[in-house]
Amino acid sequence: MQSRSLLAAGTAASLAFVAAPDAARSESAEALPPVVVTPTRVSQTVDETLSSVTVIEREAIERQQPKELQDLLQGRAGVSLNSNGAFGKTTSLSLRGTDSGHTLLLVDGMRLGSATAGQPAWQFLPPQQIERVEVVRGPRSSIYGADALGGVVQVFTRRGEPGEPRVNAFVGGGSLGTYEAGAGVSGGSESTRYSLSGGYFETDGINVRDGVGDSADDGYDNTSVTGRVSHRLSPQVELFASGLYAEGETEFDANELMSGAPYDSAHQDYAQAAGRTGARIRVTDAWLAELAYGHSRDEQETYYEGSFDDRTDTARDYLSWRNDLALAPWATLSVGTDWREARISSTTDYAETSRDNWGVYQLLTLELARHRVEVSSRYDDNEAYGGHTTGQLAWGYALTERWQARASYGTAFQAPSFNALYRPPGIFSAGGNPDLEPEESQSYEAGVRYTGPAGYVDVAAFRTDIDNLIEWVGPRGSSRPQNVEEARITGVELESGGAVGPWQLKGAVTLMDHGNPDEPGSRLDRRPNASLRLDIDRRWQDLELGATALARGRSFDGEERLAGYGLLNLRAGYHLGPRWSVRATVDNALDKEYRTAAGYNQPGRTAYLSIHYGR
Repeated sequence: MQSRSLLAAGTAASLAFVAAPDAARSESAEALPPVVVTPTRVSQTVDETLSSVTVIEREAIERQQPKELQDLLQGRAGVSLNSNGAFGKTTSLSLRGTDSGHTLLLVDGMRLGSATAGQPAWQFLPPQQIERVEVVRGPRSSIYGADALGGVVQVFTRRGEPGEPRVNAFVGGGSLGTYEAGAGVSGGSESTRYSLSGGYFETDGINVRDGVGDSADDGYDNTSVTGRVSHRLSPQVELFASGLYAEGETEFDANELMSGAPYDSAHQDYAQAAGRTGARIRVTDAWLAELAYGHSRDEQETYYEGSFDDRTDTARDYLSWRNDLALAPWATLSVGTDWREARISSTTDYAETSRDNWGVYQLLTLELARHRVEVSSRYDDNEAYGGHTTGQLAWGYALTERWQARASYGTAFQAPSFNALYRPPGIFSAGGNPDLEPEESQSYEAGVRYTGPAGYVDVAAFRTDIDNLIEWVGPRGSSRPQNVEEARITGVELESGGAVGPWQLKGAVTLMDHGNPDEPGSRLDRRPNASLRLDIDRRWQDLELGATALARGRSFDGEERLAGYGLLNLRAGYHLGPRWSVRATVDNALDKEYRTAAGYNQPGRTAYLSIHYGR
């Protein structure tokens, strides 16, 4: 009944854009569809892509003033996030019910994530440094290789535009001893563009676990800097570079491993970095090449009661060569190769500390009358587990000028992490298993999209079958990872957005069923059966008001059932002048108690105020 209610609410909100007369929707001109690059690595509009894509622009980020990236992504179509408490605590992101490690995180085209844990540290990404986010749901291994089984999230840092230097700055604070500030400058000319930004966030946080560790609040701070620059040497050659760096400290609750007695304090120092540089070369009118080098780092040091306990640093290097070829007015081909190496340095003595991966891929796109076809394939040769081939076939059909239908089938795989392969025996387990095979999947999708003068509606149904799931099998202290299970995830997504008169609306509904197909009644941990998000905003001259409603169905964490919940977040903004504005937010306005992971608390009602200068 709850799932049906969410679907009905989302459908009603979505169809409002289609049912309302064009004149009543908005007096503004029809907005152009966003241009995305993540689905295929090639620029195309959302209407052209044959993937399910969500785009979050800078304007939405500024309106919502998220304190964490999860605030921006939670409840979007196909997206669910779970965290071990608020503010800098371990967070996992699931796309269409897959594991967090099944989602590839890119920052300006560079992979970012822990090679040991096998998943990104989503909690440390600073939202104030983000220009836009592209979320691609569904397998992308035929383009990106391992780790894109569930999809790809690409974060783009702030960028510059031609013109005089533009300065922006903000300062704010609020509940839970929270303080934040940031500043940046951007600009450029017809040949050169640049942007440089920095930010700081600090909060006392909340006590994330009752009866574990101490009873004090578990704080968090984050210092970040980003930069992007591009320079056109000639009409044929452009150089580019970008980088993100974030560091800080996050406190958490923990018990002594052997005695069970609480620690008086525990914290982790962390650093994350991602950088990429290269050149785009227009070889001929029909041939565009890109050469790039990237480097990323994920570093963590853990302390108990002020004493150092362990350190784990992972680094990745990346080289790529991509070629986009216009074969004919109706045919394009992208071919490329890339090389990656992952290395770890740790106080834990891993059996192996590095591995590399070579990959080659191709994407052929055909436009034939009303039909659009994409055929992609990729071969990876990994030092740890050998060769692997993936592929994808997608077809689209323009039903009318406004309606497009699509269908696709794709295979993908997830590489075992260093922890799963090589971690030595310890208190928690009997160690890694070097004989593990990659997790593999087959995915099917069918969808339809409407794009009108003032809005869009996108509906997709999907199914993913995963083989060779990696699970840690055995009792505490002697468990070991094994390829033991299968999983099937089926679902439907509905996403819409646009204008109804002076109101700006955006909504998403996701319904899912998941578990082992051979075990009726089984389910995957921490995946909700349903979710809904509705954003509504309106501007009266200099005043902006908005709200976000979030609803999440029940889920399970082990044997514990996590109840569903609904949240309401409120926001307001007032433009004091051409360059000055003040913004206020009230998160969890109804002061609901909720959890996304068993035993970990989330904040109650909180309020924040900030003053902004510039864009």
